Amino acid sequence: MRRTKEEALETRKAILTVALDCFSKRGYALTTFNDIARRIHLTKGAVFWHFKSKEELLAELIEREHATYEPLRGVREAETLEAVRDAFVDWARAMEEHRELRQFVIFMMSRVEWSEALKQRLARKLDRELITDPISELCQCLGRLKERGAIDSPLAPEQIATLMAGAFFEVLRGAWLHKIRLDVVKTVEAGLDFIVQGIRSK
Repeated sequence: MRRTKEEALETRKAILTVALDCFSKRGYALTTFNDIARRIHLTKGAVFWHFKSKEELLAELIEREHATYEPLRGVREAETLEAVRDAFVDWARAMEEHRELRQFVIFMMSRVEWSEALKQRLARKLDRELITDPISELCQCLGRLKERGAIDSPLAPEQIATLMAGAFFEVLRGAWLHKIRLDVVKTVEAGLDFIVQGIRSK
């Protein structure tokens, strides 16, 4: 019996969910289509029918999670350093509230072997209009704020963005990978406040 379009979509969604779990536990490089197929009680061929390669599967996972919650949304329109800080805090809060989003971010931080070849293959598969680089947007935002005089620092926007992103991701690593007991949202907020105080025009 032929599968309906709705059943095919449900199977595709299930493959993505199981793939994320497998990638998170075994790592991207070590996970095979056989692993995913066994977990979901499908044949390897059935998984290949939906996704022609692991890169295609990873690209769709990235699209799905960005559609659920775009990283650092709000930075594009941020008019103050506090609004930039709030974008990080909102992102941290979303990950605390949504287990799958948190699992995805942990996977992207620590379970993908980011070779140049993989980055290039993914770039060809992803719609760059849909998937934006949040750190690049953060640099542009900080550059605008510096031009307006809201930032008084000898550091370039790229350096400030690196400090902010570093503080943010180190909190996540500490809490989720190293199991340090801390309030992720409050710690992110406090760390970003510390940076903002140091660069804000007096």
